[in-house]
Amino acid sequence: MTFEERLSTFFEFSWEEIDGPLISSLMIMAIILVLAIVIGIMARRQDPTKPSKGLLFLAEWGYEKLEGFVDDTMGPQMHGYLGFFCVAIPYTGLAFLWGLTGLPSVIDWLAAPLSLAIVMFVLIHFTSIRYSHWGYFHRYIDPIPIFLPVNLVTMWTPIISVTMRMFGNCLSGTIIIGLVQWAIGMLEASLFGFLPEGAQGIILSPIPSGILNLYFGLFSAYIQTTVYAFLCALWIAQEKPSEEEKAALPVRSDMALSAS
Repeated sequence: MTFEERLSTFFEFSWEEIDGPLISSLMIMAIILVLAIVIGIMARRQDPTKPSKGLLFLAEWGYEKLEGFVDDTMGPQMHGYLGFFCVAIPYTGLAFLWGLTGLPSVIDWLAAPLSLAIVMFVLIHFTSIRYSHWGYFHRYIDPIPIFLPVNLVTMWTPIISVTMRMFGNCLSGTIIIGLVQWAIGMLEASLFGFLPEGAQGIILSPIPSGILNLYFGLFSAYIQTTVYAFLCALWIAQEKPSEEEKAALPVRSDMALSAS
């Protein structure tokens, strides 16, 4: 095969190779993008002398809540991270709720929680380099240089922890719902075997299945989104050195910190 043929094969596109959760994830991103554009247009046209209504009111209320969350959890000096939470929290919440639409679920697709964890990981280390500069590398030989291999391994803990937490919670809910539906189906077959097969599944299944779907969809979505937001805020905020840590950094790093 020639180089041109390999190149054309590499760029060949097929819808069959795209996973359903990926399409769902892109749809969630599109919804957030469209809402952001609509809210931005509404904000530009809003008369500042009149109170906001409808979607703009909800957007302002959510922004104020997120602003208070960032200031209280990370500190006013880290207000710049508000934009990240304005995108990450709606995406995470919608990803957990997406399964209720009947479309392919997003958060029990390993790539989704892994991507969220990697974004958090990058922000953690970006913040550390931003504030500590050359002092950032001291963490890998703390408390003594012999701990370098251990510290290099443990640095990946946030990615593994957040990914497994979100993926495991969502997957466990899916498994529990499937087991309950299987058990109820067996019970219905034994109690109502005289009915047509299609009519058996509408007697006992809807109520427990609906309750479990709402629980793992709404309650779990709220809990896991809150946990992800708090972990991001706390892990990122702790990378900003305290006054004592600033004094212990090298002179070049301390000068850069005072300038920032």
